[in-house]
Amino acid sequence: MTVVLLKIAEVCEALQVSEWTLAGWRKDKFGPKWLRLKGNDVRYPQRDLEKWIDERMVSSIAEERGKGRTFPGSEAGGFS
Repeated sequence: MTVVLLKIAEVCEALQVSEWTLAGWRKDKFGPKWLRLKGNDVRYPQRDLEKWIDERMVSSIAEERGKGRTFPGSEAGGFS
């Protein structure tokens, strides 16, 4: 079994978010699963990133609201 580990920059590019956003998600326990190899060397297993994306796919706003997801910052009036 081969596990593909993505660097932070690769995940940011795939999700179209900044490194600051991704770091905030790690802090808030929101984003895809990740692992720390050593020191500040963080990697994201590709299969977990793909799973995280698939779990968030919706076909309508009503479907999204029905899942009751909240996003970091929503308690301050952001997305909900």
